[in-house]
Amino acid sequence: MRSDADDRQQVIVSGAELLERLADEIVRSDRYGHPFTILTLRPPEHVRQFSAPSLDVVANGLTRGCDVVCILDGESMVLVLLPETDVSGAAALLERLRAAFGDTESGWDYELLAFPQNKAQLKRLMEDAA
Repeated sequence: MRSDADDRQQVIVSGAELLERLADEIVRSDRYGHPFTILTLRPPEHVRQFSAPSLDVVANGLTRGCDVVCILDGESMVLVLLPETDVSGAAALLERLRAAFGDTESGWDYELLAFPQNKAQLKRLMEDAA
């Protein structure tokens, strides 16, 4: 029998798997002209790592099955790859995440990177994840 923890492990991927999925998404986007967006989340300085409840919020319930969640920089940054999602869809997820994290004072840093508009920033992000 599978547990919730097993399901969470399948949703949160390594940096290497994120790179693979991101490369696939770039090819798909170029071929079909469909957008995708990456959402990055960094906690405030006083939060060194994401707590298990915070990861549960990202990985379970607020993201779709096709979304890819990755933790980088020693668990101090979360990336969410949102296939078939434009900036407005990613912004809607961001608002739900901010509400779930209780981020009323904007202590977290957020960034939305849409493809193909933000190719240079996505390239930098891929290098960081490698």
